[in-house]
Amino acid sequence: RVRYMFASFWNRNHALRALQRALKNFHAMLEAEKKEMVESALRAHSSSIRGSTRHTKNPDDSVSKNGNKQSFIKEEVLVDIYNDVFPCTAEEFFNLLLDDNSSFTTEYRSQRKDTNLVMGQWHPAEEYDGQVREITFRSLCTSPMCPPDTAMTEYQHAVLSPDKKTLVFETVQQAHDVPFGSYFEIHCRWQVVAKDQNSSTIAIKVGAHFKKWCVMQSKIRSGAINEYKKEVELMIDVARAYVRSSTSGTRTEETASSASVTELSS
Repeated sequence: RVRYMFASFWNRNHALRALQRALKNFHAMLEAEKKEMVESALRAHSSSIRGSTRHTKNPDDSVSKNGNKQSFIKEEVLVDIYNDVFPCTAEEFFNLLLDDNSSFTTEYRSQRKDTNLVMGQWHPAEEYDGQVREITFRSLCTSPMCPPDTAMTEYQHAVLSPDKKTLVFETVQQAHDVPFGSYFEIHCRWQVVAKDQNSSTIAIKVGAHFKKWCVMQSKIRSGAINEYKKEVELMIDVARAYVRSSTSGTRTEETASSASVTELSS
C-alpha cells in the first residue's frame, strides 16, 4: 500500500547556491589572511630598530596630531583579566619599568626562567602613535601539546598622554615553535592612569587574535588567556618590588625635605 521513493534532499539549485557561498567565503578568508599578513609585516617592520633611525626617550613625543594612525592591536579580542592599584604614577611606570635603561624586563624574564633575551630600543613609527620596539626571547612552555620552550617575538607599543597621567602599553606576542603558532597572536593592553602623586590604577586586558581559521581555536584562546593571567601575577609582583626598591630612597628624601621646609616655615 505504501510506496517509498529515495531522492537527494539537495537538488541542483540548492547545491549550486551552496557551492557559490562556499566559494565566496573562501575568497573572503583569503583576503582576510592577506590583510593580516600585511598588518603583521607592518608591525614587525615598525617595531624593529632597523625600521627607523629616529630615537626618543618619552613615548608621548610622537603622538599623532591628525588621528590617522593605525591601531596596534585588535581591541575586539580583549577580555579583562586584572584591575588594581599600583604604587607609582603613569610616567614613573614607563620610566622605571619600560625605559631603555630599565632592567625590569631582564629581571622579570629571569624570574620566569626565559632565556636568550634580546631587546630593541624604543623609537617612533610613522604608522602608530607613541613609540614601538621589539624584543625576542625563548619562553618556557607548560602545555602538554607544546615543546619544552619556544622562540618568542614580542612587539611593544607605548603612548603617554600629554599631561603624563595616562599610559597605554600594548604588546603583540608571536610564538614560533608551538602547534598552530603561525595562526594566532596574543594581544595585550595595559592602561595605567595616575590616581594621585604616588599611585595609579592598572587595567589589563588580553586576548588571542587568529590570523587564520583554526580547528582548535577555542582551546587555544582559553589556554592563552589562562597562561597570560599567570604571567601577569608574576609580572606585577616583580614590578612592585622593582618600583619599591627604585623609589624608596627618592621618596624618603622628598619627605625629609618637605619636613625641613615645614620646620623652617614654622
